[in-house]
This record gives sequence, structure tokens and C-alpha cells, in this order.
Amino acid sequence: MNYLSYFKNEEEIRECIAKNVLKIRQDNKLTQEKLAEILDVSIEHISRIENCKYTCSISFIFGLCTAFKMDINDFFNIKSQNNNNIIDFLNNLPIEKYNAIIEFCDEIKKYYNAK
Repeated sequence: MNYLSYFKNEEEIRECIAKNVLKIRQDNKLTQEKLAEILDVSIEHISRIENCKYTCSISFIFGLCTAFKMDINDFFNIKSQNNNNIIDFLNNLPIEKYNAIIEFCDEIKKYYNAK
């Protein structure tokens, strides 16, 4: 996933993180102190992130997503545009047609790998 195509600059990413950390905390009716305890960071760390004064690490985001059972794309509010439609389409195909599409894709892959 290329997150740069979703955000213009680092400030926009920081604002998105701040907004989403605050939303997760409020949705779960947690104080900054309780969230800090869950994530094993200081209250000041949470406050600085929520107020866009601090950039957090990917480990922090990963810990937050893990603690609240979120996908990282959900955290950043990034939705796959057509993947669900393709998956639904493939899941509803008869096995013969599904296998034919897989074989076709394998042939295309071989063609482009040969170049």
C-alpha cells in the first residue's frame, strides 16, 4: 500500500493520526491515562500525539491497532477501491471459471516475467 498517494505531506499524516487516536480513545471511553497504560507509553506522549505536536512511531500505531483489533488501513481510513468487488466476484464464480481465470493470470504473469 502506497500511503503517499493518500496524504500530501507529513503534516497531513500527523493530523490524521492525531484525529484517529483521539477518536479511538473517545469511542472506547478512555482517558489519556488509561490509553497510555494500555499502550505502555506516557500520558504526555498521548497528549502530544492527539494535539499534533508529536510524531509517533509505527510501533505505536501497530500497538494501537493490535489493542483495538483494527486493520492499519482502517486506522488511516483507507479503503481498497475495487479489491472487495473482485474478491466477491471470484468467490461467486463456479470453480471451472475461477480456475480458467487463474490460468489466464498465470499466463499473463509468465509473459511479463519473460520480458
